[in-house]
Amino acid sequence: MKKLLWPILFAALLSSCGGSSGGESTSNSEETPVYKYGDEQKWHNYLEGNVIYNETVVMVEENGEIFGQLLFEPETIIAVKNYALSSDYDSSDYRIEGRKIIRTANSSIPYLTAENMLGQNLPSTISTYQGKEHLIPFTEGPGIVMYSIAVTYTHSDTWQHEKPTYIANDLPNTVSKLQNGDSLRVGFYGDSIMTGCNASSKLAIAPYLDDFPTASVEMLKKLYGNDNIESFNSSEGGQLSSWGLANVDSLVNFYDPDLVFLGFGMNDGSWNIKASDYVSNIETMINLIQAHNQDAEIVVVATIVANPDSTQNSLQYTYLEPLKEMIANYYGVALIDMTTYSQNLLTYKRSVDLYANNINHPNDFMVRGYTSNILKALYKEYDW
Repeated sequence: MKKLLWPILFAALLSSCGGSSGGESTSNSEETPVYKYGDEQKWHNYLEGNVIYNETVVMVEENGEIFGQLLFEPETIIAVKNYALSSDYDSSDYRIEGRKIIRTANSSIPYLTAENMLGQNLPSTISTYQGKEHLIPFTEGPGIVMYSIAVTYTHSDTWQHEKPTYIANDLPNTVSKLQNGDSLRVGFYGDSIMTGCNASSKLAIAPYLDDFPTASVEMLKKLYGNDNIESFNSSEGGQLSSWGLANVDSLVNFYDPDLVFLGFGMNDGSWNIKASDYVSNIETMINLIQAHNQDAEIVVVATIVANPDSTQNSLQYTYLEPLKEMIANYYGVALIDMTTYSQNLLTYKRSVDLYANNINHPNDFMVRGYTSNILKALYKEYDW
């Protein structure tokens, strides 16, 4: 709903998915931390605190060394596991130097060669896609994530970049329903990322992590003690915001949602849709949703950026500031900035560490990032 002129508080690519979870770990100077991975760890905001759980890393051969890159410099390694979290690697399989975890000689940790990263001599489970300068490894199946390891460790670093933020002051109707135990119908509407590609549950492989729309709703029920939350997801892979606009009545308004997450932009950016056209489509969707229900509230999810080496990485980053400017004109509309979030992660990590298809579909670690952004957006005390 457009802001009125009198003073009021601001209610300030690929088309398919591939494929056919205790208490908190604690440590002190006298105890070795114990590996745990219940909901508190799984959906932990990994940019907060001094323990990071199951950070995904792919070992890659580079300049004669085989290594992966971590977000923080470890103090104590608690566990190094395979992606499925079903087996552990021995401490002799790796060594730590700063933020690097380095594969030792005769280690059993899988890795990708320098040739592999140029799309050459890849394992049969991984295909290629044309990148900006060379072929890049690509798959919509589990091929790439099977080369990932999951590292749990303590650190004393502080994240120096943007973190998930609380935006629910801009969503008063939603917060009231959550806090009072009222019924809340949540809709997710967007492209393949919003469908949940490529959480391990979508790939039908262990550890079967829920996609972020599913996980976010289930965790909001727990955090608020409110079982009256229901959801629908009418997202479709490969779609642009123009498709979203054309179908918003039948795929969103038909369900009479109280809260809608709009997640378009990845494919618009890849197809070089101008920011003005993309933002216009999002704004018209907002207007149509709030015309149908003036109390409906909307969270626009600014898309992650694609792998910088991929041709899909194009105009996505240009949408963020125009989105912010447009949303500032509305009540009951807020923004989650996954654009900056992903850019910051990619300054420390390779795209194969974050994207299951090595282009734009989140792996389990990035799924957890999406989930923590949504939970922090709607639950102020979410600072585990």
